[in-house]
Amino acid sequence: MNKASLKVYGDEAAVADARDGLPSEPEVSWKKGDVRPDGRVRIDDGFYVSLGEDANPAALVRHLRAWLHECEARGITFDVPPLAAELRIAMIDVGPDDALDFSIADLTLFVNMGITLSITG
Repeated sequence: MNKASLKVYGDEAAVADARDGLPSEPEVSWKKGDVRPDGRVRIDDGFYVSLGEDANPAALVRHLRAWLHECEARGITFDVPPLAAELRIAMIDVGPDDALDFSIADLTLFVNMGITLSITG
């Protein structure tokens, strides 16, 4: 199953503003000073929100597009200095014909919204 999530972190007020308008609720949240699972202390506030799971990479991209366009329609951006956002995609059990086909419009949306992209296999 291929999975996508968005990690958002930064200044407490900026994280709270971004979180308030999201189309879905975060799965995990933390505050500055909280202890991470690896024992280190968090240096910022943040959250993870699941953006979808699908065995079909094309379907996963459609889920991502829909969620991000909903954020865009709500005026949500992560392109504010005390805030960072990373779209994390985990590709699991993919075949030779499976691909994540992002269009130039998708990539432009990532840039305009201040989202970095991380894809792992």
